[in-house]
Amino acid sequence: MAPDKILISKIDCLAAVGVTPEERSSKQRLLVDLEFHIDVRKPAQTDSIRDTIDYGKVAAVVAEVCASQPFHLIETIAERIAERVLSDFPTPGTRVLVRKISPITRPTVEHVSVEIVRP
Repeated sequence: MAPDKILISKIDCLAAVGVTPEERSSKQRLLVDLEFHIDVRKPAQTDSIRDTIDYGKVAAVVAEVCASQPFHLIETIAERIAERVLSDFPTPGTRVLVRKISPITRPTVEHVSVEIVRP
């Protein structure tokens, strides 16, 4: 049976990210989707936040990771987010999608993204 999932979409974060020092000198906007596996039967029965994962705490961890240091790659940010989610929350797996908004000015690019899945 496939595990239940919770998806938090488009967590809006700022990060100093980029290959060059100039690119990292000003924070850039990232949108992060985070999916994690959790059996929702118990929280559905109890209707209690104690029996599930608090979305606000997850979103705060994502923002904390993004702001924690300068990064060269969004791949590194995605990996760090996955590591924190797996260590801080009761989930056996996660999917992280990080979008860097307007990363290239010419030609115009809406976003670039990286998606990772970690068991």
